[in-house]
Amino acid sequence: MPRAFPGTAAILALTTTAMLCTAAPASAGRTHTRLVEIAAHDGTPLVAAVCEPADPGPHPAAVLVAAWGGGSTQNIVPCENFAARGYVAVSYGTRGFGESGGQVEVGGPDDVADVSDVIDWTLANTDSDPARIGVGGISYGAGIGLLASASDPRIRAVASMSGWADLVESLFGNRTRRAAVATVLRISGEKDGDLSPETREMLTKYMSGEDRERVTEWSRVRSPSSYVDGINANRPAVLMLNTWSETVFPPAQLAEFQHRLHTPNRLELIPGEHAAAETSGLLGLPNDAWNDTYQWFDTHLRGAPAPTSAPVVLQPRGATDRPREQYPDWSAISDRTERFFLSGEEELTADEPADWSRTIRSGRDTVANGGVPLVTYTLEALTGNPPTAFLPAVDPAAGAKWTSPPLPEPRVLRGSPHLRMSAIPPAPNGMLVAYLYDVDATGTGRMISYVPYSWENAKPGEPITVDTDLPPTAYDVPAGHRLSLVVDTEDPLYFLDDNPPNAPLTLQNPPAPEGAATLDLALQDGKEQS
Repeated sequence: MPRAFPGTAAILALTTTAMLCTAAPASAGRTHTRLVEIAAHDGTPLVAAVCEPADPGPHPAAVLVAAWGGGSTQNIVPCENFAARGYVAVSYGTRGFGESGGQVEVGGPDDVADVSDVIDWTLANTDSDPARIGVGGISYGAGIGLLASASDPRIRAVASMSGWADLVESLFGNRTRRAAVATVLRISGEKDGDLSPETREMLTKYMSGEDRERVTEWSRVRSPSSYVDGINANRPAVLMLNTWSETVFPPAQLAEFQHRLHTPNRLELIPGEHAAAETSGLLGLPNDAWNDTYQWFDTHLRGAPAPTSAPVVLQPRGATDRPREQYPDWSAISDRTERFFLSGEEELTADEPADWSRTIRSGRDTVANGGVPLVTYTLEALTGNPPTAFLPAVDPAAGAKWTSPPLPEPRVLRGSPHLRMSAIPPAPNGMLVAYLYDVDATGTGRMISYVPYSWENAKPGEPITVDTDLPPTAYDVPAGHRLSLVVDTEDPLYFLDDNPPNAPLTLQNPPAPEGAATLDLALQDGKEQS
């Protein structure tokens, strides 16, 4: 009995009925849609929807890979939209999900080979052009598509929406496990799919913290960043669309990945959460992410003019009514760095203060937090408002807070803030979380960026240096507002920390020769963007 299509766990607000009952936009020509079963290299049946133009070809081909939990019909609206644009489109459910057979391998070698098998079938059974093949998808499908482009030279264009480049960084960034997100994926994977024994073992080890070396190697094999040489050799045109507040695959890894690409490429970052930007396109509603994907394929598979040649396109948070900013590369998004010093008077100051220290109690949370996974920043995408916290309510016993004077001029933040400070841990293993807020006159802080930082095998009572980027952002702080940095030790997103309850964690200046705790902001001076 085939599994019913449940939808991806990342798209919490959608239902199967809504997807299947929403018609594709009217097309200029007639199209045909059919369901087929494609035999993969090992005999595993992959169920796919095939959408074809009625007019003769050969046509460019678009292979759409379903997201986590999805089946052949998940991308049915984009499939039919591609056909209406003159493509043969094949939308399939990955092994272990939807109506397809096999087991879930999380972007493993069989998943990558399946993409080539679907391409083989498409060329053999449709009027498609072997020289014009694109692969796209959301989330799980996005990562698999990128991986396949490193091994199959027939893929000439890739659209990765809410995808990953480095699965190791996604799972273990700053040595911190993304517990809340992993829990959602594990539960939905068990409920909606058939996890392979290896996948179940790796997810169990990840949650327990056991055998990190093996989980890391398993993740590295599933990281497109491990195969950049293959992607550069095959030279597909790579489009990556992601969000600033992505809790599943944070965006800094994509900027690093783009820097290593020598192919035509573009990185687009907008406000929102994992898969939130693409969801309405699955319902046939107007959608910028899918429109950009259609245009990307048109440009690189049909020779259509490109709407923009900028490799980096940004939509600042809280500014969805403004045109998107365009830059020639990632390094051009900021012009300068502004340094603030952390003082013992709980101030962010331009002047280096004397030595100071602050002690908080670990294992206790404050009002500062990263939000509810897949919900908080989806609401930001819908409303344009970042999450807020009333910062005067930060418990000084549980968290440290530093606040700047009112800013006489706006600050145009573009890129990654950087924090450097020293901590004296009470135990060998532990975690802190740093949050940066834009604070108005009422004390209400709007989230700019946040990052967890974990340590392992430290010597209790001896200082360690906390030296980390916060995730990149695009955010404009109004004149008259203040900046606040909050550091605490608990967050619902990272509940697998090793912090001992109510133990003293001391924060201070780093030891000599560094000697100063600093927050550096990457700023754009408002020069004309290219």
